[in-house]
Parts: sequence; C-alpha cells; structure tokens
Amino acid sequence: MDSSTRNIRRKALEKIAALSATSSSTSFENSDLDRLSRGCASYAKATGKANGHATSDSASLSGSPMSIQEFEVLLALCKAAPLLSSRHSAEKLMEQLSPYILEAHTQVFGSSPYFRDVEPSPIEALSYNLSTALLTLGISHPHLRDTISERLWGYLRHCVDTAKASSPAPALASDDGGVTEVEDAVSVATIAMTVLGFLDAAAAHANFWTPNERLLLVQRVKGLLSEEFLVAIETAFSTIRSSPSLHGHTKEWKRYVRHYAAIGRPLGAMLLQQSFMWLLVATSSLLVADVQSLRKTDVLDIHMSNTADFNPAYLQSKEVDFDAIEAMADIASDEMSLLEDGADYLRLGSTWQQRLAFSVKAATITSYLNCSMLNEDAADADALMAWLEDILADPAQMADETLASVVLRSMALISKISPGFSPNISRVLPRFIVQGNLRGNTISLASQCLAFVLRSLSQDAIITTLYTFGNVLSSSTNAERALAGTANGDLSADGGVNSTFYAGKQATGSSISLPTDGEEEASYVYGNVVETICGIASSCNDPKITALAQSMLLQKLGKVNRSTDARIIREAAGLALSGGPTEFRTLLKLYAKIIQDGINQQSNILLDAVTKALSFLSSSLRKDTPLYDIYLEDLLEAVVSKGDVHQSQNSREADVEIAAREISQLLQPLAIFMSHNELISDDTLSEETLSLFRDAWFNVVVHGFTTNTDRGKQYIDELRLMAIHSKPIVGEGRGEQVESDIELNTVLRRGMSPEHEAMQKKRLTALLPAKAADIRGLSYRKVIFLQAAYLVETLRGSSGDCTKAPIYFIEPGMRKGDMSSTMEGITGAVMDAYLKKTLSGTNPTFSAPYVAEQLARIFNGCCYRIERVQQAAMVCADQVIREVPSALCQKSSLFALLELLTIMWTSCLEAETDEYEWKSSFSSARGGVSVELSDDYSLRRRTLNNLYKKAKVWVSSVISIAPLDVKGLLQTYLSEYNDEGAYGHISLGRSFANEMGSTIPSTDQRLSAIDRHGDCNINTASDFIAQYTTRQEYRYAEALPDHDAEWLHIMHLGQRRGSIAQAPGKNGEDAVTVLAHIESRTLRRKYIPIDELRDILRRAAALLCRSKKDECAIVHHLVAIPFGFLTKQSIKLGISLWLGVINENPRMESRILMEVAQQWESTVHRKLGIFNCAFLHPDPFYVKGEFAPSDRSALSKRQQTAHNLLQPHMRLLQFLTSHFNATRLGTPHVEKSFLRLLNVTLDGLMHATGHPLAREIRFQVVLFGIKIMRHVTALDFHSRCLLKDKILSAALSWFTFAPRWSFGGNRVQIKAETRLLADVALALKNVQMVADHPTPLSKALQTKEALLQVLIESEHIRLNVWLYPLGEPREVHAPQVQKGPTEATLVSLIRTAWNESPSLAIQLITRFPSPRLHKEIRCLVLNFPDKAVSEPEAVQLLLGETLPNDISFQLKYLLYWAPVNPITAVTLFLPAYRNHPFILQYAMRALESHSVDVTFFYVPQIVQTLRYDVLGYVERYIVETAKFSQLFAHQIIWNMKANAYKDEDSQIPDDVKPTLDKVMARMIKEFSEVDKDFYEREFDFFDEVTSISGKLKPLIKRPKPERKQKIEEELRKIKVDVGVYLPSNPDGIVIGIDRKSGKPLQSHAKAPYMATFRIKKPKGNIESTESLLEEANTNGTVKQDNTVETWQSAIFKVGDDCRQDVLALQMIAAFRGIFNNVGLDVYVFPYRVTATAPGCGVIDVLPNSISRDMVGREAVNGLYDYFVSKYGNEDSLRFQEARSNFVKSMAAYSIISFLLQFKDRHNGNIMIDDAGHILHIDFGFCFDIAPGGVKFERAPFKLTTEMVAVMGGGTDHQAYKWFEELCVKAFLASRPYVEKLSQLVLLMMDSGLPCFKLETIQHFKERFVPEKSEKEAADFMRGLIKRSQSSYSTGVYDQFQLLTNGIPY
Repeated sequence: MDSSTRNIRRKALEKIAALSATSSSTSFENSDLDRLSRGCASYAKATGKANGHATSDSASLSGSPMSIQEFEVLLALCKAAPLLSSRHSAEKLMEQLSPYILEAHTQVFGSSPYFRDVEPSPIEALSYNLSTALLTLGISHPHLRDTISERLWGYLRHCVDTAKASSPAPALASDDGGVTEVEDAVSVATIAMTVLGFLDAAAAHANFWTPNERLLLVQRVKGLLSEEFLVAIETAFSTIRSSPSLHGHTKEWKRYVRHYAAIGRPLGAMLLQQSFMWLLVATSSLLVADVQSLRKTDVLDIHMSNTADFNPAYLQSKEVDFDAIEAMADIASDEMSLLEDGADYLRLGSTWQQRLAFSVKAATITSYLNCSMLNEDAADADALMAWLEDILADPAQMADETLASVVLRSMALISKISPGFSPNISRVLPRFIVQGNLRGNTISLASQCLAFVLRSLSQDAIITTLYTFGNVLSSSTNAERALAGTANGDLSADGGVNSTFYAGKQATGSSISLPTDGEEEASYVYGNVVETICGIASSCNDPKITALAQSMLLQKLGKVNRSTDARIIREAAGLALSGGPTEFRTLLKLYAKIIQDGINQQSNILLDAVTKALSFLSSSLRKDTPLYDIYLEDLLEAVVSKGDVHQSQNSREADVEIAAREISQLLQPLAIFMSHNELISDDTLSEETLSLFRDAWFNVVVHGFTTNTDRGKQYIDELRLMAIHSKPIVGEGRGEQVESDIELNTVLRRGMSPEHEAMQKKRLTALLPAKAADIRGLSYRKVIFLQAAYLVETLRGSSGDCTKAPIYFIEPGMRKGDMSSTMEGITGAVMDAYLKKTLSGTNPTFSAPYVAEQLARIFNGCCYRIERVQQAAMVCADQVIREVPSALCQKSSLFALLELLTIMWTSCLEAETDEYEWKSSFSSARGGVSVELSDDYSLRRRTLNNLYKKAKVWVSSVISIAPLDVKGLLQTYLSEYNDEGAYGHISLGRSFANEMGSTIPSTDQRLSAIDRHGDCNINTASDFIAQYTTRQEYRYAEALPDHDAEWLHIMHLGQRRGSIAQAPGKNGEDAVTVLAHIESRTLRRKYIPIDELRDILRRAAALLCRSKKDECAIVHHLVAIPFGFLTKQSIKLGISLWLGVINENPRMESRILMEVAQQWESTVHRKLGIFNCAFLHPDPFYVKGEFAPSDRSALSKRQQTAHNLLQPHMRLLQFLTSHFNATRLGTPHVEKSFLRLLNVTLDGLMHATGHPLAREIRFQVVLFGIKIMRHVTALDFHSRCLLKDKILSAALSWFTFAPRWSFGGNRVQIKAETRLLADVALALKNVQMVADHPTPLSKALQTKEALLQVLIESEHIRLNVWLYPLGEPREVHAPQVQKGPTEATLVSLIRTAWNESPSLAIQLITRFPSPRLHKEIRCLVLNFPDKAVSEPEAVQLLLGETLPNDISFQLKYLLYWAPVNPITAVTLFLPAYRNHPFILQYAMRALESHSVDVTFFYVPQIVQTLRYDVLGYVERYIVETAKFSQLFAHQIIWNMKANAYKDEDSQIPDDVKPTLDKVMARMIKEFSEVDKDFYEREFDFFDEVTSISGKLKPLIKRPKPERKQKIEEELRKIKVDVGVYLPSNPDGIVIGIDRKSGKPLQSHAKAPYMATFRIKKPKGNIESTESLLEEANTNGTVKQDNTVETWQSAIFKVGDDCRQDVLALQMIAAFRGIFNNVGLDVYVFPYRVTATAPGCGVIDVLPNSISRDMVGREAVNGLYDYFVSKYGNEDSLRFQEARSNFVKSMAAYSIISFLLQFKDRHNGNIMIDDAGHILHIDFGFCFDIAPGGVKFERAPFKLTTEMVAVMGGGTDHQAYKWFEELCVKAFLASRPYVEKLSQLVLLMMDSGLPCFKLETIQHFKERFVPEKSEKEAADFMRGLIKRSQSSYSTGVYDQFQLLTNGIPY
C-alpha cells in the first residue's frame, strides 16, 4: 500500500467516525464507532482499569508496540469526539481513550514506514489528539469533566515521575554504555514530545479547567519543566543527533530531529518552553475574555478594542484573587529572566532557534501584560516597559513579526495601564518608525499603535506628531532630513519618563534623524513615514485630523522625490476614505491635475500611482458610503470632459491625442468601480448618472477607443469590463421620449468635421460591411452613437451576455430608416460574437445551460411593449435556436417560453375579465420571466399571435432533433402546476406543451411514413400522456414529508401507496381517526394548509379506490371536509377526488353521491355560500355616502369576496350537472337523490342572495332543474307539474329584486349570463307540459312560464346593452328583439306576478315603464296593502309625489311597512303629504332605522324639512340624534346657521330662521356637560380660524406678501384644543397647524385664504370617529392605534355662499355610490365643502392637483403636451396609466356634468391630479342657471379637442372607445335612481339657491330620458358624446374666458 492509499484510508476512517458521531439514530453499541473501537488494544482491557491505573494482572498498553492500523483508528476516534452529542456514547469513548493518555509518555510504535506520514510525529500527534479529544468531551459533557480531569492529572503525575527518573546521574561503566545512553535519551525525548502535544492541546482547550485549576496546571507543568529536566532534554536530543545510526530505532529518532528542524520547530527545551508559555497566555487570557472571543480575536486586540477603562464584568464572576495573578506574573518574569540570561547563546543558534526564543518572549510579554491589565500591583508596569524598550532597541528581535506585533501592541496598551508612559511612548515609536528599517506589516501596526497612544493625549500632541513626521519629508540640502529638537518639546510637559532609547545613536541634536544610507533606503523610509501619517489620521477617526494629514502630505508633493510622491499619491487615497466630502473632492481634483501633468511630462511613475490610487478607491467605495456618489460623478465627468471641443480645426491632433491618453488613465479605475459595485443591476441610478455613462461611452468612441483601432485594442480588457457592467446606452426611459435626442447631444458633436466623419464611417463600415449603404447616409452624431452601441454590446456579447442589443430599438430614432437597419446589423454582430464563442466550445460560461438563460431573456424581449423591440428579439431568438438548438432543450429556456405564452394569453384575457382596468406588469417565478405590457390590447393580441407561431416553429425544430428529451421536459412542465391563477383552469403554456408533446418529430422516418386516412389526426398523444401518467405515479409514490402538523402524527403516512392495500383494516382505522380529527378542526375554523390537506385526502381517496369494504366513515369525511372549508380550492379538490373514486371503484358512487347531497343540503339549511342571506347588495341610498375619491381596490375586494362566496356552489353544481347527465337512466335511487337535492335547493333559492354576480348560479340551478325534470323517469305528470312550478318560482325570484346590471368589469361573466339566459329560455320551450285535460295548475304554469319568458327576454336585452354599450358588433348574433313585450301582454301577466310575489309585480314597473302597468299594479297595492308591506319601493308607488285622494285605510299599514331609504323618508315630511300622522310616523321610523353614518349624508335636506315641520317630528329626530352623535349635531348647527339668512351679509333673515334658532337652542340646552364643552371648544376654534378672513379685509388692497404675513401671525395665535376638527373633515381631528401654510387667495372684494392642518383619522366610519372624539373629550388624549395622520389644506371663505357647492358635491358623492354599486371603474372625487354661516364656508383643497389654466400658464401648449411632458410619450407605461385614469374620470364627470348641467366649465375650474385624473371644482352654475344668464356652453358637457387628443386622438382609438363605453354605462347605471336623486334636489328647492327654477326637477328628470329603453338610452348618450365633441360653443366660451379673465386654454 503506497502513501497516498494509506492517506485515503486514514481520511475514510475519520469520515466514518464523524458520520457515526453525528448520527442521531444509532446508539454506541453496534455503531461504527463501536466497531472502530474494537480495533484498539484497549477495547478488551478497558474494563480491567480502575481510576486510570492498570491493575496488577493487566498488561500495559504501551508495552506492546502500536501498529499503524491501531494508530489510525485511534486518531479517527479522537477527531470524532467533538461531534458526539450522546451522553452514553461520550462515556464509552472516554473509557476507550483514557488508557492511552495515561501511558502516552511511554508508548512504543511498531515498525512501519507509514508512521513517517504522520505530522509532526506519531508521539506528539497521539498525545495532542488524545488530549484534545478528552478535553472536548469534558467541555461538551460536563458530567464527564471530573473523571477526565482525574485522568489528565494522572497523566501529568506519570510524566513528572518519569522525568525525575530521567534526571542526570553519574554514569556507570558498562559494556553497552553507548546503547544505554541512547535508550535513555530516547526515553527523555519521548516524554518531551508527548508533553509537547499535551501542552498544545491544553492551551487550545484551557477553558476545560476552572481558573484555579488552570493555575494549578501551570504550576505543575512549571514543576515538570525543571531546570534539571530541561537540561536532560537538551542532552537527550544532543545524544540522538550525535549517536551513530546503527540501530533502526535510532535512525527513526534522528529522522524526527531533522524533520522538526526542517519545519521550523527544532526539538529541544525551547520548544517545550514555547508551548508552556502559550499555555500561560491561554490561562491568563481566559481571565479577561470568554473563550469564544479568544478563538476569534487575539487577546491583545481585545484589549485594544476596549477603549473604555478596563474593568470587565467578566472578572467578577471568576473571583480570581491577587495571589493567582501574581503567581502567573512571577512565572512570566522568571521566563523573561531566563531568556535574557541566554540571549548571547541564542545569537549563536540557528534562525529557527532564535524564532522559537522570540515566540517564547512574545508569549511571556502577553502573559505579563494580561496580569498587569488585571492588577497593576501584581505585575510591575515599569519592568514591562523596560523589557519592551530593550526589545524595541534590538533590530534583530523587531525583525520577527510575531514578537514585533506583541511589543508594539503592548507598548500601546501600557499607555492605557499607566498613562504616564504615553508621552515617552509617543516619542519612542516615531523614532522606531523612522529609524527602525521596518518591513512587512509592522509599519502599519506601528502607526496604529502610535495612534492608539496618541488618543490618550491631547489633540495638540497628535498634530505635533504629524508635524514631526511631516518634517522628515521636508526638503533639505543636507544628507539628513530632520526635525528640530523642539518638535516634541511640548510632550515632556506631560510628565513622561525620560528614556535613553537610541542614546548615542543620533548624529545631531534633533529628535528624529535619518542617516543617508542611499537613495533607495531613504525612499523606503519616506514611504513608511507617509504610511504612518495616513495610519495615524485614519485611526483617530477625526475629520479635522484627516484633513490636516491630507493637506500636509499633498504639500510635500514634488519636494522629496518621485517615488515618495507616488507613495503619497497612493496612500492619500486610503486616507481619503475616512475624510470628508470637501477633502475628497480636493484630492480628486489633484489627481486630475497630476494625470494632466504626468502625461505632459511623460512621468509614468506618477501616472501609475494615480491609477493605483483611483483603482483602490474604485474597489473600496460601496453604495452605502457617503463618498460613493461624489466619486462616481467625478469619474464619469472626468471621462466626459476630456477633449471638450466641437470642431477639429480648432484643435490640434496632439490635443486629441492628449485627451485620449487622459481618458485611458481613467478606464481601469472606472472598470474596477463598475465591476465591484455591479452597476448593471443597480436600479437606483439617477437619470443624470445614466446620462453621464452614455456620454462617457460616446466620448470614448470619439477619441478612437473602438474594437478595430490600436488604442481600443490596447485597452480592450478595461473596455470589456466596463461593457459587462454597463447598462445599455439607451435607457428604458428613452422609450418614453417623443423624439430622439441623438441630434441634440453635445458629446456626439465633438470632433465633427468632414474628415472625422469619413473616418468614423469607414471604421463602422469595416465592422458592418453589409450595412455600408445605410451607413453612408447617416449623420456624424448617429455614426458615433452606433459605434458606441457596437463597442458596448459586442464586448458584452463576447463576454457572455447577448440579450441587451434588442433594447436599443426603444430609441425613437432607431425604429425605422437607416439607423434601424444599421442597428439590425449591430444586433447581428453581437449575436455572431456570442455564438462564435459558444460554438467554439472552449469556455464553460458559453455552454448550453448558460445559452439557455440568455435565450430565456431574449424570449422576454419578444414580449416587449414596443413592437420594434419584439421584432429584433425574435430575430435573435431565431439565430440562437438555429445555431444552438440545444439551448431550447433546457428547462430554463423552454419553461420561460411556455410561461410567456401563458402570461401573454392571460394579459389578453384581462380585456375580458377586468374591463377598463389594465395591468402592465406580469411575472412568473417558475419561468423566471417578467414583462411589462402596453395598454393596447390589439398589440397584446398581435404579440401573442406572433409568439405562438414562432414558438411552434422553435419547439418543433428542437423536437425534431431531441424528441425524447424535449417531451420529457414538457412532461415535467405539466407535472409542476398550480392552476389557481388560471381563468377557468386554462393555461396556454400547458395547452401548448400538450400540443407539442403530441406531435410526430419530422426526423422520425417510421411514423412520418404512415399514411393519413381522411380527417384522422395521427399524433403521439397516447404515448405522451402514458409517459406523463407513469411519471405522476412515481412522483407521488414516495412517502409524505415529515410534517409537523399535530394531526399527522397519529397516521402512518410514511408508507407507500401499495401498503394501503396490504393492511386495509388497520389503515382504514388510522385514516378514519386522522380524517375525523381534521374535520373537527375544520368545524372549529382552525387553519390547515391546503397542500397538507390535499396530501391526506388523496391518501384517503386512494384507500377508497382499493377498498372492498363499505368504508362509510371515510366516504363521509372525504366529502365533509371539503364542504367544511367550502372554498373554491377545497371543492375543486373534493370533486377531483370524488370522481376519481367513483371511476376507480364504482361501488362507492352511491355513497359519495348521498354524502354530497347531504352536505349540499346542509349548506342550504346553514345559509352558506349562495344561500347566505347576510350577503346583500343594498341600494346605494341605504348605505353611507362618502366624500372621498373613488377606490378601485375596494371595488376589486368586494368583487373578489362575492366571487369567493359563490364559486364553491358553482363548482359543485357543475359536478352535479355533469354526473346527472352521465348517470341518466340509471338507478331510481340516484334519481330520487337528485330530486330531493333539487327540491331543497329550489326552496333555498327563494331566499338566496340577490347580488348581481349571483345571477349566473341562480339560473344554472334553474337550468339544472329543467334538465332533471325533463329526463327523470320517476315522476308522474302531476308531480312533474309541481316540480316545474317550483322551478319557475325559483327563476322568478331573481326578478323580485330591482333590475341588476352586473358588478365589476368581467365581460366573460356577462357573456356567460346572456348565453345561460338563452339556454334557460330554450330549455323551457322544450319541456312544455301538455295535459290531456287542462287543469288550474297547468293553466297557471303556462302564464307563469310566459311571465318568465318575458322577463328573461328583457334581462337578455339589458345585459346585451351593458355588454355592448356602443352597439353589438356584427359577429355577435344575439336574438334580435326590436321592442319589448306589448303593454297588453304585460298587463295580462300582472296578476300572475302579484300572486307569485308582490315584489315581482312592483319591479315590473321598473323593468317596463308604462302608465297602464303602473296604474294596474298600484291598484293591487291599494287593494292588498298587507301583501306589499315587506317591499319599501311600494310606498313610493302607493303615495306618489303627493298624497293621493284615493288612499284611506291603506295608510295604517305604514306602521308595519319596511322602511324606505333615508332621503325618501325625509321627502315624506314635505307639505305635499299634508303632515298625515301615519306618514310622519312612518318617515320617523324609517329615518331612525338607519344608522347615523347613513343619515349624516343628508344633513342639508334634513335641515330644510324644518320649514314644514309643523308637528315637530323633524325637530325631535334632530334633537334625539344629536344626543348620541356630536358630529351630527355640529353639522346640523352649521347648516342651520348657513340657512338662517337669505343674503351673504346676514341682513335678510330667512322665514325658517325662528324655527332654526329654536331647534338650535334646544339642541345646545340638552347637551350633556361633556358634549357642551366639546361644542364650545369646536366652535370657538373654528370661529378663530374663519375670523382671519375678516381681519384680512382691511389689507385686501395690500401686496400679497403682507397679507400672507398677517395670516401667519393670526394662525400662530390659534391654540389647537384636544378633539377639535374641521367642519369639512368630521372624520378626523386636528392635531396641529402648519403656521406657515397661510396663503391669501385672489378676490376683488373678499378675503378668502388657505391654510394646512394636521389631521388624525380613524380607519373606520363615522361611528368610529365618534369613539375617537369621545375618548379625546374624556381623556384629553388620542390613542395612536388604528389611526392615520395626514396633512389637509382647506380654503376659508367669507362672503361667498357655498351651499350650492355643498349640494353639487353631495350629488357627485351620490353618483359615486351609484357607480360603486355596479362596480363601474370610473373616478370622481367629491371633495368636502361645508357651509358654516351665511356666506361662509370651508372647502377642502384637492391634493396633488393643478388647474388646467395653470398648465397653460406654464407654457405647455395643450393637455396632451402636458401629459407627454409629465408622463412620457404614448409608449410609456406612466402615460398609459395616466391616460387610463383620465378616461375613467372624464367619463364620470361628463355624465354628472350633463345631468347636473354644470356650467362655467372654463379651464380654471378643471383640475388635473398627479395620477392623470380630471377633476371639476367650483359649481356656482348648475341646473338651470349659467354665467351672465347667457348659455354660451350649449354642449351637453365639455369635450375639447385636447381632451380627445389625450384619449388617443380619434374615435377609433381604444382609449376613446373606453371613454364612450364608460359614459354610456355610467348613464345607464344612474337612470334607475332618478327618483332618489330628484328627491335630493327637491328638498333643497325652497332653500333660495339661485340655481333652481320651477321646472328644475322636471328638466332634471327629463335628462335621464326615463321613457326610453336601455338600448335607446345608450344610443341617446352616444349622440350626446358626439354633439359634445363637435361643439363649437365650448371653444367660444374658452375664448370668452381668455378675453375677460385671462384664463388660457
């Protein structure tokens, strides 16, 4: 066996032992450790030992030689000891190893050449490893510590005894005296070497012993290493060296001696002394630091890092006494004396012997210093200082780095122990640095230690020291450069100890002098001085000191010599990192000047120094450092600024050459900086920085650095590194620009001349010869740009990244023409460069997996939002796949392509599933792709189509060459899938994978040869699916992971599938237990992860598939658990498993079906899912009205909630429908199950939710019922009639609700509903019940069915209008119904509808407006009012707009009638209803039934009804409500004050003023004390705020700054009391005022102003605000939890009637609620305005908005130009998002403007916010008035050319079509609420607002065109849009405003 094989064996044994030690599954017995132990001689004898001593009858282990095998096993066991965690194993191993350590000092080794491979020797290795193993066992297992300690003490005793026996004795004459002498020497040497190993192990693991035990150990070792024993050791090794090599044993020992000498450890007493002293170091160090710190850091460094006074708390727990410290100090002192005594002898020794002595001395000083740090009295600092000075004076000793390091750090620390030494040390160390001829790292350490000492002195001492060094660098003609003796004169004043250091060595009287030993030596010393200055400054960490040092050094430049200048240049860079920005900039400027001078003077040494300095900065600076940005900007500007000339004739060629050389000096630092900071992936770089990068590349090219020039080739490595880490020189932002800026870039114009242009074109043509014709036509600037693009991208491509080239086509100038063609050539060159390296096969980073990653990124580019980029990426992908087809045979690229297909399909689907809301970002973690797409859905569809076609070609091509591998990857893709994100479980990527996996490869000659037969499609789908199925089986065949979930511990889930069938009984029992546990957790609503649930239910299903028993319990749980969750995921999982079991084990079908039916029935009874009666869709006037911007996210959340609630039943219904059709004409029992389930469901449907999204599932149930009724065989005719009656009733129940549009923008949903309604209508026609003899039931069914058909037809028409608001496209062939049912038909069905449900009859009026229909149904309500009491809408039908004369007894039913909405209830207080008591009581009850946060919205209307409150009902309501809602009370009071007078100056009282005053007084009187105090604080605060306007009136003609100052003065006087709020912000309290925010507003005679307040709002409704205010009033503080703070600006007006704005914004807020009710994605912002007194009010300022006229004043030509300048061009995502927001807001405000007739719509009253929304303000002219009474604005609403331009510029653009559709939908959504909206206005008619005329209400209603059908209304709105767009009057009014008020347009 050779040495290498033996080495492998040794490592194998160690690995086996380590693995066994770390294994937790096996005990020691029979383990690998146990088997290894048996290979040791001690194994059989271990039991015969007692307390570590061999019994008399047991043989000694050391007596028999140890074989190499035993030795290797023993070492393996020792190295495994630290890994053992088992207590028992540790005990066993300890018993195994203990006998060996006891006899290690006498151990004999067998004769084997392999022992020579053991380092350093078998004797020391055995001792060291045994000791280490036992010590680590004792540390890890404290219970073994005492035993191990006893064994180790025993070992030491044996060594001591043996050592004593080996002491020198008089020699006795003998015949074999030489042999005996050698044997004795070997014995002593063996003891020495084993003790050596023990000491090293003890030093490394000294924490095994306690402090006192460690001291005892040191003392015992000290006793062992007696002078006699050390002499004996020296004698022994001398004897071995000098003895003749006659005996093999002697030869081996002589080899040991030579080997130890060779490795730098000469055997002798000094080696033992070294180990002993480092044990002393460990012992003393553990008194000052813990073992973990000492393992990481040297103890002296720990001392130095502890800058505070030394008083470690660590000592307190150790209780180390003074005597112990003193004993250790004495040992160290004795050792130092020994070393000093033998110093002369050591000088004669070898170098390694000297190094050993220096190591001992270093350990001695360290130990002594530790003792001194612990207790200065125990270790004399003066003695230590003397030793240090002596060593420092000896160059030979200081040449040893270890000793020098200890000495220097000790000198620094002694200044900490005894500060009196600091001045002396601060003089000694500088002399040492200058005159000590330092090498290596010592100079750096010396400067750090000097800085450490200086920190304890004054700053003057630091500065003086720096000047001391600085003067060494001073220029002098003498042979010496010195500092005058007074330089350190100030230091002696600190009481320093005078030193004789270097006495007699000074040539003159100066403190530091430098002998002239030659220029080279002097330069080296100067370099040390420079490094020291920098080291001191850096260590001080003081910007002032750093600045001084830098200034000092830079002043020395040019005053010494070139090499010193170079050193200063380099070191200053390191110093600058700890300096400030100013000094850093100064240094960079100096470097720039040095580069310039160095080039002019051709000084390479200085240029190299600057390059190294800049490179150092480049590699050191990181993003988080403050100098990072300064350096990057300076570096880039330096490159860009070189050669800043425009015309060649103005500069010589030499200047260009100099500029190029200057640039070349910066390339390496820039390349290093870019690579170290990964700038290519830094997305935080500013546009300015990116622009600098681009300009730098342009300037590099201008100056001739290209791939085909000598200059470029010289610096190609730097350029390549820059290219790799550079972003493309066309940034993403360029795609947002309208025009290319290439022609405007000044850098691209540099050097522009005919000669240079020709030269650059020639260079580019040489690179792209195929594009010569295109290049000829390019301008100089374009050529430079393309040259730069070629340089960057070809270098990047040849380095492994070819994916960036296509992005250059986002540059607007690059999309067509010569530049586009040339860029195509560059892209091709990049790909050629990349593929050339790839095909060479020499570089691993160009192998197929890496190419696949590149291909995946190129695929990403194929979906870029700009079509030209897509085209370029497609070409690149074609080339890669053509040249390297294996790149697509990799998972990364193929999966990326498949995921991109899915993403693109999903993005196109969004046009259908989320109309008007587009998502730009899509990503897939699985494919590692991320794309940003345009809002242009036609482009998305084109992209998808192109990608799909290309993907087919690409994948087909690789399937042809590697069919099995590619299909295997496709199967893998299909295997790893979660379809929760896919719509309808459709994924185009999966479909494509399936399709391609089924294709026949074109290279398969056998299959390709098969003839086709007719239309049969021959493919390999069967084989593909079979392989996929097989793979799925073994994928899931493994045991489940070891879940931590508690319910899994009771089931044997670790078995394979087959084991379930092996023991069905036991497995069945286990499964039932687990499933029951899960079901109970489900019922308790405890969370169970769906993945774990899936695993368990799959196993249960697998058991059912194979079981021959009934397994009823498992079936129950398998069905009940998914129903328990009742989520779409759980039901989908359940259905999958149920069908699997049914198909695999048909016996289980009936049981599963029964369980499903039972669980479904349970959901009906428990009112879950669709049967949840709490899942309401209330009328918008029944919910809280909000003054807030539209919230799209809230609508999405509501839509998702509804979807989640309805989907479980929807999926279940699909399962039931499918299974019914599959089992038709099966067993009668199954039929009966379906019948029972249907009956229960139909009953439940009568009370199910009326949410718009529930329409689909409700009619799916109806369709399901019709199918069952048609095909079931178990029913007779009568039963069938009864079932049909119930089905019809269930279908009609949907029409008892008010007509619903839809909710959200899911067009697919609406399309499905229209088809479903058509299917239901058709199915009804196919199941006509024809009786032989007509019966009442059959006749009733006919009329009922006729009614349903009419309603379904009507619903179908309505949904089609909503689906196609601009008219149905030609390809849609829906049933064409020109008109609805005739009036006669409807009247004939009224009685049927009434009998079915009065609500159904009443809703007929809404669906079919007809006077006769209205009359007939009202007649029914009059005659049978008790039938309609549950229908609030019937009240309005009964009463009308005024109390009819035909009502009498019916009014008493109002006492029980369901309450109407608040605004209708308030309307009942009008005189038109003649104060009838029943009506008033009903109105009161209706109002009181609504929460205060709902009625709060109608405060203005409630106050107005006090005009007619003769009986005091309204007064009572106001007073009672005010008692529990202070917010309501305050709003009422402010509104009363605002309505008390008819004029703005409070001179003409309103008729209602006395009533208002009375009610107000009563409210205030009945306030509680707390409420009254709050009322007074609030109104006092607000009066103070509004009074500022009055105080401004005298200054109204004064300059604006003077008025602003007055506002600030007044704001500072206002104290913000706890709980106060702004009237316009009742949902938040004021906690502060921005006192400087006051701003006077423009007004001719009034003084409005604006101020900003800090508002704290609760995250809830008005009621939570009440709680917040109540808490503030009670405690005087507001809790921080669940609140949000924001700044809110408000305008305070005096002298302006704001009540009309209040009404207009209230109406806008009402429209907001209407739009939200249908989930319509439009935007309005009804900001708050509150009228607080006659002519006074507070108005919230719209945040982040600018008026359209301000846009015009900012010199922007139009709205479109403003959008482009703010958001980028139309390709930018920001523009598209802003345009989308503009469209949504424009649509909403257009409809509202038309309906409310907003006039005065000049550009000053139209705002644009930061997101692009258009907002309207200032509603002084609405309804029936216009400015000046002249109706300039005849257009229905304002729709100017510039608005159309923003929305695409034409009527065919997608954005404009969205606008039209949203307008139509907003109008259609508003029409059903015309009455309620009219009531809001009606109640304000007598308020005296100028906007009202007698016919206002009539005109308002007429604008809703109530007489028109939905289709006609949609056409009407389209006509209005067309009129508005082409209106001439809009432009005339804007011109009028420009002329009269200077408002631009």
